[in-house]
Amino acid sequence: MGREELEALVRHYHHLQNEHKRASVESGVRRRIEERLLEIRARFDRVLAEWVADEELKRAWWEHLHYRAPEPQEPPAVQPLVFRGVSEAGSAVEVRRRDDEELEVWVDGSLIERIAGDKDFAPVAAPLRVRLNGTGPVQETFSVTDDALDALSEFLDGGSPPWEHASDLLADGLVDIHLDLTPRGHRALASRQA
Repeated sequence: MGREELEALVRHYHHLQNEHKRASVESGVRRRIEERLLEIRARFDRVLAEWVADEELKRAWWEHLHYRAPEPQEPPAVQPLVFRGVSEAGSAVEVRRRDDEELEVWVDGSLIERIAGDKDFAPVAAPLRVRLNGTGPVQETFSVTDDALDALSEFLDGGSPPWEHASDLLADGLVDIHLDLTPRGHRALASRQA
């Protein structure tokens, strides 16, 4: 989740920088934005230390954050989560995008198969139950917090982007790196209303 979280933090930081420029110099809004910028930088430092060992690459990420330099190519992106659930036998099942045409099915941390296309995971209505080779029916589950889902709902209704929850929403496959809702995100929101 390292690259995705770094990208989300940079986007959030740049967004707040733009708001900071527009805020009145002596306003309380500007001070709150400055506090959020410091919090994001601290989190960015923690994520950078965890996911990037090379000092030159760390410097490139810092320049991207602070000076809007080009985004570094490393670390590689994690495969996006398309589906997560639990089988009737209690196995943890994850389906992750390998590339544009292929998905990988992981059961209890082991790769069991690669499948073509994602038609089975495109529905936006909840609950989603799928049958995968060797696992029987699998019921979809979500691990994101209610606060994150509330922030996402408010964003979709015209509110502020849920930057403070972006890494959790990305990790659970509910949004992409542009905060666009995925089919899994639609299902997560629909499951709350069911």
